[in-house]
Amino acid sequence: MQRTCVIYESKYGSTAGIARAIALVLGPARTCRPEEFSGDLRSFDLFVIGTPIYNGNVAPSIRRFVETNAIWLRKKPVAFFCTCLNLHKGHEYLKELRSMVGGDAPAVAFGGRMEVLRLDRDDLTALSLYAKKTDFTLEDRDLTDIGTVTAFALALREKMGCSGQMDGSEIKKAIEDYLRAHHTCVLATGHDDQVRATTVDYLFDNGKICIYSEGGEKFAHLLRNPAAALAVYDDYTSMDDIAGLQIAGTAEVLRPGDTGHAEALELCGIDPERLRALNTDLNVIRITPAKAEFLNAAFKRQGYAMRQILRYNVLPSQPQ
Repeated sequence: MQRTCVIYESKYGSTAGIARAIALVLGPARTCRPEEFSGDLRSFDLFVIGTPIYNGNVAPSIRRFVETNAIWLRKKPVAFFCTCLNLHKGHEYLKELRSMVGGDAPAVAFGGRMEVLRLDRDDLTALSLYAKKTDFTLEDRDLTDIGTVTAFALALREKMGCSGQMDGSEIKKAIEDYLRAHHTCVLATGHDDQVRATTVDYLFDNGKICIYSEGGEKFAHLLRNPAAALAVYDDYTSMDDIAGLQIAGTAEVLRPGDTGHAEALELCGIDPERLRALNTDLNVIRITPAKAEFLNAAFKRQGYAMRQILRYNVLPSQPQ
């Protein structure tokens, strides 16, 4: 699995918090300050470098780190971020660092946080002088947007996931074979701030996943939000044989009489007459996959990345 090293500097904790959030999304990952970086970390696959901006400058320790390690960093995927109070100048702040490693590294500026009472004497003096010369108001500010941070990390994760991928038709077949070999999954549904995970049996046929249920809380979510996800996996014994599949898609609720309901019952081998004798309805949740992520140690032994991604709106002949 690809590993990420997040190198950051932080004086008051804002940049450190963002570095930790990025590492969580990109994991397996390691966070460290420049002075904590050791040679063995050079073997990692992705390097994300973060700096606060003070008086319009990146942290000196980050500049030294990039200058000192620029030669080997140019051979690695690298991304930069900064935390600042002037987002409009964010890319300008990072331009010098990007140029040291080739100039095309992804870079983003995140809103920072300032608590006036926590500023040390030098920073308070500098900001007070700056405030007198400009229209800047010296007051507590928190421009942190964790949604923007996680979106950046997810974009990096997606970009890194493009390497070592199988052909689309190969991934699709591997996923379908795995789904047919299993019949139990964890179904995740939710709306607003409520979520639910339910262990259910399923059947896979003709590109769709069918789940049979008389009712329950999951329907309260699906009736308001058709987005659903499910996980199918083997019991973990070691990383040498790990296998697990995550699918995200759209769910339809089929009630008796709805188009497709009878066909779904036939797929499961359920006799409609016997079902009617029970005097209760059997509903079908039919999920159409939109994206699948398949983690399988066998792929690595075949020379591919352990984590394979399939987007169902992309034709098999198109790049994933």
